[in-house]
Amino acid sequence: MAYPAPFLEPIGESLGEVLSGQIPGVGQQFDVSTIAPQVAQVNPFLQAAQQQAATQAGLGAVQFSPTTGAVTGIGQGTGIAAYQPYLDKAEALFDPNAYKQYMSPYQTEVIDATQKLLDEQRAAGRAQLASNAITAGAFGGGREGIARAEYERGRDISDAATLAALRQQGLTSAQQLQQQGITNLTAMPTLQQSLQGNLISQLGLTGTGAQQYSQSLLDAVQQGNLMAQQFPYQQLQQQANVFATLAGATPGMQTQPMVTSPALTAAQAFGTVYGGLGSLYGKR
Repeated sequence: MAYPAPFLEPIGESLGEVLSGQIPGVGQQFDVSTIAPQVAQVNPFLQAAQQQAATQAGLGAVQFSPTTGAVTGIGQGTGIAAYQPYLDKAEALFDPNAYKQYMSPYQTEVIDATQKLLDEQRAAGRAQLASNAITAGAFGGGREGIARAEYERGRDISDAATLAALRQQGLTSAQQLQQQGITNLTAMPTLQQSLQGNLISQLGLTGTGAQQYSQSLLDAVQQGNLMAQQFPYQQLQQQANVFATLAGATPGMQTQPMVTSPALTAAQAFGTVYGGLGSLYGKR
C-alpha cells in the first residue's frame, strides 16, 4: 500500500484543522439570518400615495406596520369621496329658484333707472295734456278726461313692455349662468379625480423607485454575506486541489505487511544475537 510522502502530512493536517473550524459541530448551525432574503420596508412615498387614495375614497387615516411599512388598518373617515361636495353643489343648482343668485345687481339698477325714467316721462306727458286742454279751453272737461285715460293706458302698455323686456333679459342671463354653473360644477369631480390621480401616481412612482433601490441594497448585502460564507470553502477547495495534485505527483512510501507480532520479532532478533555470542565464547 502506498501512502503520501511524509512532508505532505502537515499540509493535510492543516487543511483538516481549517475544515473542522468551518463546519459546525453537533448542535451548531449556520446563522442563516445573514443570507436569508429580505424585503425592503414600504417607502414613505408609497405610504403617502396609499393615504391619498384612502382620503380620496372618504376613508380615514391609514395605519402602517412599524417594521414592514405594510398597511395594517384604516381609520374611520367621513365616508364621502373628495369629489362629492361638487356634486352636492351641482344638485342644489337644479332648484327652480337657484337662478336668483345669478341675477346681476347691474340689471336691477338698469330696471330701477328705467322705471324712474318712465315715471318722469309719464309725468311730463300728463303736464302736456293739461297744458293742451287749457289752450283748447277744455281743461277739466270730458274731452280732457278721455285724453288722459287714453294716455295712461298707452303709457301702461309701453312701460310694461319695456320693463318686461329688461326683466326677461335678466332672467335669461341668470338662467344661462345657472346652467353654466351646473356644467362647471359637474366637471369639477372629473378634474379633481384627475389631479388627485396624477398626484397619487407621482407619489407611487417616486416611492417605487426608492423602494427598488432599498431592495437592491438588501440584496447586495445578502449576496455579500453569502459570498463571505462561501469564500473559506472556496479557498479550502483550491488548497485541497493543490494538495491532491502534489500527492498524485509525489512517489508514495511503500510499507510491508506485518506477518508477526513486534514482540516475537524482537525475541527472534535477541536470540540470534545471543546465539552468535555464545558460539564465539565456546571457541575460545
